Amino acid sequence: MKKKYIFLDLDGTIIDHKSNSVPKSTKKAIQKLQENGHEVIISTGRPPSLFYGIEKELNIDSYIAANGRIVVYKGKTILKQPLAKNIVQNIVNIAMEEKIDLGFESATDYVLNSNFTDLSVKFSDAFHLHYPKVYKDYHLNHEIFQLILFYTKSDYKKYEKIFPSLNFSYANEYGIDINEKGGLKDIGVKAIINFANINIEDTIAVGDGFNDISMIEYAHLGVAMGNAYNDLKEAADIIIDAVDNDGIYKLFRQLNMI
Repeated sequence: MKKKYIFLDLDGTIIDHKSNSVPKSTKKAIQKLQENGHEVIISTGRPPSLFYGIEKELNIDSYIAANGRIVVYKGKTILKQPLAKNIVQNIVNIAMEEKIDLGFESATDYVLNSNFTDLSVKFSDAFHLHYPKVYKDYHLNHEIFQLILFYTKSDYKKYEKIFPSLNFSYANEYGIDINEKGGLKDIGVKAIINFANINIEDTIAVGDGFNDISMIEYAHLGVAMGNAYNDLKEAADIIIDAVDNDGIYKLFRQLNMI
């Protein structure tokens, strides 16, 4: 079979949050794919500082991070798109006025600008992340590739009206990712395709969240996990079993790739 480039989301696709681990069947599938000459690329909303070594565990040296704003291919950084500093500052100003916590995601760190509520703790618990420390005004001295708005349910709609140039992507019930408009993970897929001169027909993307929709729509074959949100399932070409029911392994067996 011709070499395929497989873009896999982390949370809910590679990682099973019920066990906070990568299922054995998923590890086996990824290893077999690599042995058969295919290339597996992580594509996640997380910044690299929240990978916790999973890319090394799976022997993967290419990834799309921060929803397409940091892209590394075979160990080489090929794309970095930080948020504009004035936009970050404007969001910080409003968040401080209204006592809404913000998370800063740089290439190396994940920190909070404030700690008004416990929403960041609940967010971390949901994704099994460490609790970020408060580093006020971190954005003044670091490039910020993504913000997390720790919100009550009506907050982000208000922010959408204030910042029409931004994209607000639901992560879970405690937080939402903030990026500039113009795409999410599909930006990273395009960057790798262009850099490595890949044919779009050789791409497969798999995910479960709202931030995966643009990626699975752009890839030649878009796959939704069984545990995916309905919006993603409606956009997918294929729906497979859930992450905790050997979904990844079953997919690539079905495609005769392992």
